[in-house]
Amino acid sequence: MGQFWIFINTFTRYWLSGIVWKQTVIIMSRNEVIFRVAGAAGDGVQSAGTIITKTLARSGLYAFTYNYYQDIVRGGQSWYQVRGSDVPVTNQGDGLDILIALNQDGLERHTNPEINEGGSSPLSGIAIYDQSITVFEKRNVNYVPMPLSEIAARYSKNPLLKNTVAIGAAFASIGTDFEVLAGVISDTFGKKGAVAEQNVNAAREGYDLYLKNYKPIDVKLKTSKRRLYVISGGHAIGLGAVKAGCKMYIGYPMTPASSCLEFMTNHSQKFQIFVKLPEDEISAINMAIGANYAGVRAMTASSGGGFSLMVEALGMAAMLEVPLVIYEAQRAGPSTGLPTKTEQADLNLVIGASQGDFPRIILAPRNVKECTTLTAEAFNLAERFQTPVIVMSDLFLAENFQTVEDLNFDFRIDRGYLASENAEDYRRYLITENGISPRSFPGMKGLMHNEDSDEHNEYGDVVSDAVTDPKDRIKMMEKRMRKMETYLKEMPPTDTYRAEDAEYLVFQWGSTQGAVEEAIDILREKGIKVGAVELSRIFPMNRDISTIIRSRKKLIVVENNFSGQLNRLLRSEFLCKTELVRKFDGEAFYPGALAQELETIVRRK
Repeated sequence: MGQFWIFINTFTRYWLSGIVWKQTVIIMSRNEVIFRVAGAAGDGVQSAGTIITKTLARSGLYAFTYNYYQDIVRGGQSWYQVRGSDVPVTNQGDGLDILIALNQDGLERHTNPEINEGGSSPLSGIAIYDQSITVFEKRNVNYVPMPLSEIAARYSKNPLLKNTVAIGAAFASIGTDFEVLAGVISDTFGKKGAVAEQNVNAAREGYDLYLKNYKPIDVKLKTSKRRLYVISGGHAIGLGAVKAGCKMYIGYPMTPASSCLEFMTNHSQKFQIFVKLPEDEISAINMAIGANYAGVRAMTASSGGGFSLMVEALGMAAMLEVPLVIYEAQRAGPSTGLPTKTEQADLNLVIGASQGDFPRIILAPRNVKECTTLTAEAFNLAERFQTPVIVMSDLFLAENFQTVEDLNFDFRIDRGYLASENAEDYRRYLITENGISPRSFPGMKGLMHNEDSDEHNEYGDVVSDAVTDPKDRIKMMEKRMRKMETYLKEMPPTDTYRAEDAEYLVFQWGSTQGAVEEAIDILREKGIKVGAVELSRIFPMNRDISTIIRSRKKLIVVENNFSGQLNRLLRSEFLCKTELVRKFDGEAFYPGALAQELETIVRRK
């Protein structure tokens, strides 16, 4: 049933428009609604979007947000989109149902089908705006002018109160219980009693005024009392670290990794985590290496620019065989690039970071829940294989919020192969069949040894000072690299989506999962047998992929970058022929537009 509605929803956005007569608004019934709050930076766009998201969640509805903002404190144009449904939603969706325009630019920009930013179709529902906005180009849109500023002025001198009035009207348009919205507003401004009351009253007036003058849009949402959590990918990364027993977080603030830093800072006392903001990313990674060497589970994080500063120390961690977890949150580059936009263009950087050959594991969560589970797993992998593990996300996944039903999971901490105290003839870098040697912590009795960033023998003694012994070099290099063969044998099967009978396979990694799956559902409704191979364990690549891709008509790779970095990796690893769908404008994929691109490739001879 959910797939049926996805199909219907896509077509209604392309072919059906609203019908308007004398302050009455009707659009086709669906089981989802897409809100968008549009205005300038400083207009309270994100705060309004957050209230909408929490209200949907407390109504037992699933939600997914998309925050479009600029790298400025005030001005410019920003918008915050929230997709709500009574079935799970995994991306921002296509098109737009309810627009809350906080200024003239927001009203004109998001009602213009030629420049409507985001989605593959124009506004198909209503546009709520302040009736003082009178000069604008009118289009075939269901306009809902309301005295937002006038109502707000009766309660407060703060002009942003008009946003709350508009939110009240928006929820009246879909028939949501006002008391749920009132509860969210009260909690949001809970520490400011008078302000909370003002906002609730203003929202109530907007809610009542809409019901008096307009009919609700015909969206069928089944509310419930189910408990849903609202969390972003960055916060989920932090939660996964907490679950794994992380006790030190060292990070220099850099968007979009800062959302994880924010979570760890806000919860540091509750979970007894030491959070340190060092002078730069070089210090951050060295502190994390030192903590892990001492036996404390620690991690560091940054975006691509900060990660670039870490790469020399990354190689040192690999040579010392010290466990290390790094969270790398991608944004559009190079250099400062687009600091508030998304991209998946750091894969080459992460795979090739630091000089020389050494083992590393790269994970890329596909959704909020996996941000938690894979980050927790990263700590176990780092200690089990005594090597760097890099968890990659991007701004789209890190900063956008999603509802989830349950973030609890069973997790067992694995500290890996630890030496026993007073071990005879302790060799820290003992050559083993699986490449993993007995690890020790400073202060353990009878286990004194040398640690050095130079090449060394089994005891840790440097072999490159007076005479380099080629045999020792070969043995140590092969020992370290055997860890990856061991990891490959233990790696779980690669995940797929509707791939069993698929004639065409789409490869996706990381945050593109939701858009790819919905695009596949759209194509399946058209009778096109397409499925997906979903990669969250990026490097090394699972050998089972060679079996999955066998006897398929076409292999298509979808990724948010210019050069097709995963595409190149797949071609080199499996010697396969692929076609590429790419996006590098700083924005995420939309399922409807993606389905069109995939269909074009599938039908092309």
